[in-house]
Amino acid sequence: MYDFISGQLVEKNAARAVVEAAGVGYQLLISLNTYQNLPGEGQTVKLFCHLHVREDLMQLIGFSAREERTLFEYLITVSGVGPKLAMTILSGLRPFELISALQNEDERKLSSISGVGKKTAQRLIIDLKDKIKIPVLTGILPATEPEFAMNSLQEEVLMALLALGYHRHQAGKAIEKIAREGELRTVEEYIRKALQVI
Repeated sequence: MYDFISGQLVEKNAARAVVEAAGVGYQLLISLNTYQNLPGEGQTVKLFCHLHVREDLMQLIGFSAREERTLFEYLITVSGVGPKLAMTILSGLRPFELISALQNEDERKLSSISGVGKKTAQRLIIDLKDKIKIPVLTGILPATEPEFAMNSLQEEVLMALLALGYHRHQAGKAIEKIAREGELRTVEEYIRKALQVI
């Protein structure tokens, strides 16, 4: 029903965001990962959406990137994983870390997330390992728009830049520019160069 909502970010915290679009304030549940990628209050934001409907409840869930929404939609197909636990999982691990844990069958890493026990971790691995085949942050599924495909080194640099407070789009563009200028060998070199470019 909703693909995305674009408007002014009115309010945000680690669990929810309020976006005003066309005079309507939309409250969206968000993960910690999305929260870290949001701009400041009062700025324009675009959040990709999933509408969760129950008999007694309708909830909009927002994501800063399509790939996180795709991950969420995969997670809720697993038996015993509802929207609340799926959001907890997405808050506990960054998208690339989650994909890596699934593909490497890392039960310990998955079980380190609050609310995810050993059996749930095993179900996640069994159900999702073969469904999520592209371990990159630029898209789990083929993107509708051409995007710069990062290698594992560049993904580490992206995560580091996000942790420093830079927005995903800004950091991604800097990494893409550096990559086109020439290959760097270490995360440290990339980060140093990226800070000069941003």
